Amino acid sequence: YFFDDQDYNCMMHANNDVKNENARTIDLKSYSEVSGLSSKIYYYVYYQFMPMGKTKWNQNKLFSFRNWLTHGCPKDKAALEVFKKKQLAISKDTNLRQRKNINDVKGVEKQNLLKAFKGIMDLPNDHPNSFYQLGGIHWYPGNTYCEHHIHPFLAWHRAYILQFENALRSIEGCKDVTLPYWDISDDTYPEIFSEGPFIASHPQDKMPTPSTYKLPKKFIKDYPNEVKYGSLKADGSIIRNNATVYNENKWKYIRDAKHDPTNINKVYLDKIIQYPSWNTFNGLDKSGSYVASESLMHAHDMIHNSNGATTANQDVTGFEPVFWLFHANWDRLMWQWQKLNHTTNVADFKKNVKACGDSTDWIDGVGLNNLDPFTKSLGLTVDKTIDLNAMGINYVEPALPLTKPESFSTDEISLHRSANKGQSNKSAFTVGNMSYVSLRVKDVDRLKIPGSFTVSLYLGGELIQTKFFLQATNPGNCANCVKQALVSFDFEIENEKLQKADGKVKVEIQLSNKNSDGKHPVIPFRKIGNPTINIRLIH
Repeated sequence: YFFDDQDYNCMMHANNDVKNENARTIDLKSYSEVSGLSSKIYYYVYYQFMPMGKTKWNQNKLFSFRNWLTHGCPKDKAALEVFKKKQLAISKDTNLRQRKNINDVKGVEKQNLLKAFKGIMDLPNDHPNSFYQLGGIHWYPGNTYCEHHIHPFLAWHRAYILQFENALRSIEGCKDVTLPYWDISDDTYPEIFSEGPFIASHPQDKMPTPSTYKLPKKFIKDYPNEVKYGSLKADGSIIRNNATVYNENKWKYIRDAKHDPTNINKVYLDKIIQYPSWNTFNGLDKSGSYVASESLMHAHDMIHNSNGATTANQDVTGFEPVFWLFHANWDRLMWQWQKLNHTTNVADFKKNVKACGDSTDWIDGVGLNNLDPFTKSLGLTVDKTIDLNAMGINYVEPALPLTKPESFSTDEISLHRSANKGQSNKSAFTVGNMSYVSLRVKDVDRLKIPGSFTVSLYLGGELIQTKFFLQATNPGNCANCVKQALVSFDFEIENEKLQKADGKVKVEIQLSNKNSDGKHPVIPFRKIGNPTINIRLIH
């Protein structure tokens, strides 16, 4: 069904295992080879590298192949039925922790969830299951654990929310509580966020009320900058935007079929989970370095900023009650991507990572796949987090899509495989007449930036888009941040907008924290390692 004689010839050199000359061909007539290398084949046809010299696969054919991946690469109809029955059994398995959408948590379930959150907030601050200790794992007040903008980012947070969920279930009468997810693509703002332990201080209110949970006075004394720069109230209250402002901020960054669908400078979550490779899904290049592009990690950072001042600061975001439901959603999207791309076990997951030319040592390399502190507390390493169902967890959500996916333009697809064509080391310059370009702010030295920051692109003085990068106030204290000191940011510019601006481009980097005058300081390029601005032609 999928391949013809030209395909057989075209794919003969796709399996480039230089150590084994006999492995240089893929036998597309062999079920075992096609299923075993399905991730690599999908990668080639999705990005239109293959088939060469003939018509590329259309959306229907691409979807059919991915749908085959999604259903476990069944050999025949009998195997497909086995797969479907297994998935149905998983959705009804009461031995699994079935995590629901927070808007679907009602009645007794809702009351028990509120009780569990209040219960861990009421524990002594030195108790290992206390909200204070668990929130502090993200940065303060204990040892520094910062797993962001790297391969294990989602695996680390998968373990993190499991430990938090275990703490919720430790409260008397709450042994069956599961951590719901907050689907950020839904405009229905959860009512529970204005109840009990979830109540926060809204800066938009004329007389903001204190949050239910407050950081202890000792914390405020030890870390005064969290109040000084506006991440917390003086009484230790959490600061969160109200529902209206949150949704307004969110749609500045995110797009979908109803919200600015053609603006390629916004993140399309439905598109991201269709990406065939782990690196592209996450926003990592082939070497594993982070690039702020249309990816899950970039969407994660931007919604941290949209939610409010507390979640915009990595130092204290773990103390925001909605943080936990927010991260359950990113974990759900990772699992959804895994199911769509047939990567729900370690072997298939590794094949996908290898397909885009990256190392898999971080998955099962001894000593390289630790998830501190959860390797000690939960016995988890990265490889043990790949199969979510084997961890005893499932997400309650609609079945995987069986209809034609969104059709994304050739321009959009090509953005993920185009090469750099030029660069400038100035923050303001003029670009000549080009048909379509992608602009990369390359190698920003984030260690020289005290906290989260934004990177904004202007054309002819008009703001085109702003990207947000979440990090700690003192990133130099974090071993992972030091290893990943240089980060880059991608923007795409339509030819029409570029022409209207006479090619005049400006990039501005600002701190997320405000000065005493209420303004975000602008950071000169010379103070952050003189990043370059690279122009990539899109063909």
